[in-house]
Amino acid sequence: MAEGSRPWAHELAQGLLALVLLVLLLLRAGPLHPATLLLAGVVAFQVGVVLALRGASSPLWRKLRLASAYAVALALFSAPRLVVPALGLTVRDDVLLGIDRALLGETPAVSLAQYARPWLTELMSACYLSYHLYFHGALAWALLQPVEKARRLFEWLFTALPAGIAGYLLVPARGPLVAMASSFESPLTGGVLTAMNDWVVRNGSAVYDVFPSLHVFMTCVLLEYDRREHPLRFKGMLPVAVGLMASTVYLRYHYAIDLLAGFGWFLAARRWWRWREGRLGAEGSPLPSLNSIGRRSGPFRPPVRARRPP
Repeated sequence: MAEGSRPWAHELAQGLLALVLLVLLLLRAGPLHPATLLLAGVVAFQVGVVLALRGASSPLWRKLRLASAYAVALALFSAPRLVVPALGLTVRDDVLLGIDRALLGETPAVSLAQYARPWLTELMSACYLSYHLYFHGALAWALLQPVEKARRLFEWLFTALPAGIAGYLLVPARGPLVAMASSFESPLTGGVLTAMNDWVVRNGSAVYDVFPSLHVFMTCVLLEYDRREHPLRFKGMLPVAVGLMASTVYLRYHYAIDLLAGFGWFLAARRWWRWREGRLGAEGSPLPSLNSIGRRSGPFRPPVRARRPP
């Protein structure tokens, strides 16, 4: 089978999660439940795109195939809002809070409440919003690059993302801001960015999107990519990423264990990806490994095969 006709790694990861959820929803919630219809639509859309574009050689069509993974990712990210109630999954905030208290004495969201100031809340809101600029901006920029370079980021990012969403469903929780509302004497106040961030979270969250922290998991995935492919962007984003991760607990969205899980998910994804690259490299994969990125030969350049003498 030609390499271009095979499903790409992120398509397999996204498809597997969507298919498993669809089967569970059909068995538990029925075919007409909104969650079932959502997942059926995701599966149908992805299968249709892959079948229609798997043999495409035009860079434009191949980039369109990559962009379709972004649409699938948005749908999968929103799915827990419907899937958790549809499957009757138990919300586990008490478990996550118990782990934090066992490790730290108290969850950081409560411990940091005494230091809350409007200017600090505004700064933390800016850091939290920077995740969206980083995530969506990196994908948009990648689509302006050569196809294989863009594919490299899409495969790395969207192979990891379904694993994080699976965590939302394995340990559904709503976070300290909702589950521990009575523990906070007053709400956080700030300025324009605080209001904007609050609107984004209220309207764009998956509701049960706490464990693991995707703000940590996906930021680490992007930093790993940039460390090799975009060193200047890596250096610029590294201090921002530190503030971003701190903002997740200051703004009362996450427990400390969520952040640790985000790091753990990243290390596991990185190890798996390196194993996959080594395996595919041995089989003549057209994609370079992470270790080859940034070498003098140029990033994401397919290896040149020696021609046999006539």
